[in-house]
Formats: sequence, structure tokens, C-alpha cells
Amino acid sequence: MAAKHVAYAVVPGDDPVVVLAEDEAVLTRAIAVEIVARSSAADLGSYADGIREALVEGRWVDAVERWMSATGNRIDAYPGERVWDEESLDDDVTALELRMRRLFAD
Repeated sequence: MAAKHVAYAVVPGDDPVVVLAEDEAVLTRAIAVEIVARSSAADLGSYADGIREALVEGRWVDAVERWMSATGNRIDAYPGERVWDEESLDDDVTALELRMRRLFAD
């Protein structure tokens, strides 16, 4: 079975926000919905109209970049991280994987 992957993004801070998606394309849309569009126009100042326009036109990356400029927040995105599950990391595979890691190389 092929390894499963997930894309995710984190807005760091005192109360970090995490968004999970099945791939990078869905992740950018999820960030637009879950993070960008939840902002108030007042908090976005002169960027609000440009962000709205980018969202309506489906220019997700533009909307996210403008949101980061407007808020001073950053979004750390990770487009293809492996998802471990019982099938891909049973006891035998775990034992083998551990022995191949750096800690056991010395």
C-alpha cells in the first residue's frame, strides 16, 4: 500500500491555528476559508478589498499573501508530510525503522 500524506499549515502564536488537508491544492483553499476569510475587514485595513477580490476570483495564494501582509502573521505550510498508521508502522516495521535512524548508527 502506498504511503499516505497530508498537507498542513500552522499559524504560530499563543493560540496556534492548524489546518489539515489531503494535498497542497486543498490546503490553500482551506487556509482561505479557515483563516483568511474569518478576519474582519477592519483588522485588514486597506488590504481588505484586495483580499476579498482574490478570494472571489479563486486566487488563493494571493489572498493568503495579502492576509499575511495585512496582519503581520505568517503561515507555515507543509505540503506533503507522511501520515503514519498501524499498517505502515506495525511492530516489525517500527523495529526496523528505529535501527536505521541516526541514534542507532553510532
